[in-house]
Amino acid sequence: MTESPRPAKPAPPTPGSPEEQELARTRSYFRWFLLAMLGAVLTGTLPLPWKVLGLVFGLAALVLGIFALVRAVRDKLPGLLRITTVIGLVATAFLVIGTGAQVALWPVTVDYEECMSTALTNAAQSACQDELSNLGGLLPGS
Repeated sequence: MTESPRPAKPAPPTPGSPEEQELARTRSYFRWFLLAMLGAVLTGTLPLPWKVLGLVFGLAALVLGIFALVRAVRDKLPGLLRITTVIGLVATAFLVIGTGAQVALWPVTVDYEECMSTALTNAAQSACQDELSNLGGLLPGS
């Protein structure tokens, strides 16, 4: 039995070559995606009106993440990087949906944040959460 020779690994791109420039651009998309995602996570927990920044960062992260994923597939980057990018995109999408809902329900969110900031006891916090559960009177009470 003779062993078939293994295919040679492609040579890494030389510095300054078009391939190296493309990889550098792809890396920059990943960096900006991660930075926008971090910004969305950090600012999404702030009170209104700062929470809007979390929504903006989240939307930017979604766009940058899609660009990064497309480039990763086109440049045939490792599968683990592509899977991680998809997971990051899904997490960012959930963050955008949650933050977007809070911004869309601005008056309810403001009332809840004010209620929680003044609630000193567990009973007071529970009352704030009960008020939030019917969206501050927008839904019929139970």
